[in-house]
Amino acid sequence: MADSTSKAQLRKSPRLTVTPKSDIFFEDKLYRALVQDLSDGGMLLLCTREFAPSTIIGVHLNLAPGVAVDCEVEVRHSTDAGIGVKIDYMDDANRKAYLAYLQEFFSQDLNKLG
Repeated sequence: MADSTSKAQLRKSPRLTVTPKSDIFFEDKLYRALVQDLSDGGMLLLCTREFAPSTIIGVHLNLAPGVAVDCEVEVRHSTDAGIGVKIDYMDDANRKAYLAYLQEFFSQDLNKLG
């Protein structure tokens, strides 16, 4: 079994560690959540409700003041550590805002390194 360092190196894209508030919509109910990390293809959400793998849920992300993104995600795993999801659908406007946020976050992070 791979340790966490090896798993991180095997990921297709890097993860951003953030904690914006978000909302999960499932079966006409709203659940509050925090985003633990983001990547261009998915995220890890912290929520009091567990979801079965393959479940499609709606997510509203409040990434920054004036930056909100809506998408549908597929649950890949749900554990005490959080709900790992893959972005299943995001329209063009939301995708553009999401990717711009990731780019800005990466650029700020890289600037800190020198």
